[in-house]
Amino acid sequence: MATTPLPTRELSAWHDPEHAEEPDTYPVLRGDRRVDVAVVGAGITGLTTAVLLAREGLQVAVLEARRIGAVASGNTTAKISVLQGTRAATLDHRHSPETVDAYLAAHRAGFDWLLDRARRADCDLERRAAVTFATSGRSSAAAETVRREAAVLRRAGFPAQLGTEVGLPFEVSEAVTLADQAQFDPMPYLADLAQELHESGHLVYEHTRVRSVSLLGAPRLRTEHGDVRAERVVLATGVPILDRGLYFARVEPSRSYAQAVRVDGPLPPAMYLSADEPGVSLRTAVIEGEERLLTGGFGHRVGASTPTSSHERELADWATQRFPVREITHRWSAQDYLPEDGLPFVGPMPWQSRVLVATGFAKWGMTGGTAAGLALRDHVVGRANPWSGALRADRAPVASALPALAKANGQVGRYMATGWARPHLPSDTPLAEGEGRIETTTRGKVARCRVAGVEHELGAVCPHLGGIVAWNDAAQSWDCPLHGSRFAPDGSILEGPVTAPMADAPGLARVVMPRAT
Repeated sequence: MATTPLPTRELSAWHDPEHAEEPDTYPVLRGDRRVDVAVVGAGITGLTTAVLLAREGLQVAVLEARRIGAVASGNTTAKISVLQGTRAATLDHRHSPETVDAYLAAHRAGFDWLLDRARRADCDLERRAAVTFATSGRSSAAAETVRREAAVLRRAGFPAQLGTEVGLPFEVSEAVTLADQAQFDPMPYLADLAQELHESGHLVYEHTRVRSVSLLGAPRLRTEHGDVRAERVVLATGVPILDRGLYFARVEPSRSYAQAVRVDGPLPPAMYLSADEPGVSLRTAVIEGEERLLTGGFGHRVGASTPTSSHERELADWATQRFPVREITHRWSAQDYLPEDGLPFVGPMPWQSRVLVATGFAKWGMTGGTAAGLALRDHVVGRANPWSGALRADRAPVASALPALAKANGQVGRYMATGWARPHLPSDTPLAEGEGRIETTTRGKVARCRVAGVEHELGAVCPHLGGIVAWNDAAQSWDCPLHGSRFAPDGSILEGPVTAPMADAPGLARVVMPRAT
């Protein structure tokens, strides 16, 4: 079997390749501001929350560290569905039926609001059935989980149907289908939400990274360009940037991969997700005027499975073995956060009711982030919400989540110890283009890479909690396996709980950990 070449550059199918050269849509914050609500993060969760609060008559400011949709929301597979693989079945193992039904009701509310709003945006919205399938035999654990998924959805009032004729060009042993779900292009949708805010007199800032939020009194957000005072703050970053909520220890950062594929012949008609391991996602999308297959999956813990390009190769090979692939036109990756008990954290932080968070959507942020916006809106305006109690951000770990929590944090300790203990012997071999490596020197652990002909040398210590970063050769970034902080080749922040860049190597004599507290 011939190996299908991968594109040399990582670029989401949703991003215009010329976008990076265009002027910013919204300005950098200059000076101090005072608003009713400051929203940190301009993805699906942050912009939805901001629009909902603005419609309630509150003055809102959105502060985005990079550009709108730069992180998870602009690198998603952009499925809008209440059938989410086998998530409902998994939750049913851990929680009461009432809690699972509340989770599904939240996503149904997010689904309904998102579709209503997306119809007013030019975002390639299409109604498609969602399918979860197994290929490992009717008696396999995956097939049984598919049947359980159908049962849980039916119990909650969703018309899930079992049947193996689902339009895939390979044999399926079990499948559940939920009709009338949807898919879209998230970037114009996000742009339309931001435009609604801007046109109604609210503030949207790009390239404005929040470094800290005050602990006492009315929140004060500090940035490099000025401060923002607000009555309430919404942290709508992938994982909250404030360590004091300890959410970084209650979610596991996961990186997964996606590719846009030209296929000879007919494309499958629905949106698909496999119940077998490794999980693989399928849908179609119109890119550059042509309908292509989007594949996704082969995820792993951030910074803990290198070389990362091997996962992209495995995803490409999976598609080539099942479809007549002509070309892979785009490749990209995204980061998601998997909560300890499977449920998102949405609402006020413990002991600081004016700071609200939304995290842990476990790869289902389109409906989940929208549902979070609805719950946060209701909390701020004092409106009853029928399902927000199940997703409380200040809840204690449940007994069923303790093994997963212990395992995840045990991994953190192991990565911390092995990262520092590994010798990382220096090499005299020149760095190849796209290569990065860690070396132990007299100055400490040093991270060296070569990208676009430029060599960078940095301290290899993540400023968040002192882990040793790893080179992500697929995305050409430095990734921390402890809690998922990621950095560009020059050490600038890409995403994660970190709020300070990696340090230059020449001054590396100690570990410096500036954090938002």
